[in-house]
This record gives sequence, C-alpha cells and structure tokens, in this order.
Amino acid sequence: MSIQLIVQADDYGMCASVTDGILAAHLSGSVTQASIMVPAPDARRAMWLAGRQGLPLGVHLVLACEWEYWRYYPLTAASSLRVDDGAFPPGIAELRQQADPAEVVAELEAQVAAVRLAGIEPTHVESHVRVYDPTVLARLAARWGVWCRDELSPPVDPPLTTLWHLSTRPPSSKLADLLAHVRSLPDGLHMIVAHPAVDGPELQTLCRPDSRRWRWAREVRVTDLMALTDRAFATTCAEQGVELVSLATLRVP
Repeated sequence: MSIQLIVQADDYGMCASVTDGILAAHLSGSVTQASIMVPAPDARRAMWLAGRQGLPLGVHLVLACEWEYWRYYPLTAASSLRVDDGAFPPGIAELRQQADPAEVVAELEAQVAAVRLAGIEPTHVESHVRVYDPTVLARLAARWGVWCRDELSPPVDPPLTTLWHLSTRPPSSKLADLLAHVRSLPDGLHMIVAHPAVDGPELQTLCRPDSRRWRWAREVRVTDLMALTDRAFATTCAEQGVELVSLATLRVP
C-alpha cells in the first residue's frame, strides 16, 4: 500500500488572480490538478495556460454566480438560468425555483464541450457552490466518461480514503493544520481541496467588504496559496512518503 494525495485547486479561470495563484501552486509542486469554471471571465486564458504548463483540468460546473460585481453568464441561451442582468442566479436555491431541467442539462453539456473543444480531456467534473441535482450530475458524468467528485452514492471510483478542505481552516493555523493533516494520512488515495489565488486589487472587486462572502474573496484564497507553497508542505510530504498525484496520473476512469 501507499499514500497518494491529490491536491485539487477549485475555481480555475475565475479571474486572473485565481488563475495565476493556481498556476503558481502547481509550478511549486503542490497543486496537482485544478477545475476550470468555463463561464468565468478568465477561462480561455486559463485553459491555454494549463495546456502549456501541463496542469490537468476537471470541469467546475457553474450554475450560480455568488458575487455581486463579478458575473458569470450561461454559455447557452437558456432564459431559465438567468437573473435580470443575464447572469446566473446567486445560489442553487434560487436556481431550483426557476430552472428548466432541460436547460440545465444543455448548459452543463455546453461547459464540458467547451473544454474538449479547447483540446483538453477533463479528468473529472464537480459542482460550483452546491449540487443542483446529484442524480442528473451522476448520469451526465457517466455519459461523459469522467469521474464525478460530487457523486457520493454509489462510491466514486477510485474511492477516496479522505477528502479534506484546506480553505475552511482558520488563516492563523492553516499551514499547521495542513501539515498535521498530511502527517495523519493512512495508506490510500486522498484529496485536499483548496482555492489559492495571488493577492491583488482584483480580489477586492468581487463583492462589498460587508458581504458575507468577503472572506472568500481574498483572505481564504491568499492564505491557501501561502500554505500550499510553503516549503514545509513539500518537506512534510516527502518525510511521510506521500506521493502527489492527479486523476490524470491515475488514468481515471
């Protein structure tokens, strides 16, 4: 047996700060794969850069836009997936109240097709914010022939021994928590999910400072990058015999 660890960066392509932060973490050797938000403003550049840097990509399927000032728009003409400004609704709860299921499927199909059109074969799919309908997503993932991170029943293949979220850890203890988690890993396949970004003015344009999402605009992302690129992470992985892998490395499915 061995300890294998996938380090997954979410929200790739969301904006330049996020794209560049994920690439920095990948080039440092920590992030092993990312998930692209196809409707996001920096998605095209992000996919091109991923190809150049050898970053495996899954598809972070978008049906909601949680930011006030940074907007994501459907790829399809689906009217039931839009609010007044033409962007996605702010959350899945609002989406469920208005979405035509057929338009949801068409939009998800379009997002995966766009990644493949860019010459990228997705390693997996997953939902942004929350899952609209697990049954629909699992069925689509099977049809696309990709692993689905959101599919909990039946178990995912390959099964994950642990799935741990770096982004929810307190900034003051984030690095220490990350290292402690790595030291605790038993034999098996594990995943850490993070949201790294480089600091800059762009992150402060996502929403108002008094928004409940403000922490996720900057603090969470910048401290994720700091923890992942700290030399102590690579050193601890080496000391514990942890092999950093991606779904592309494992040739899944």
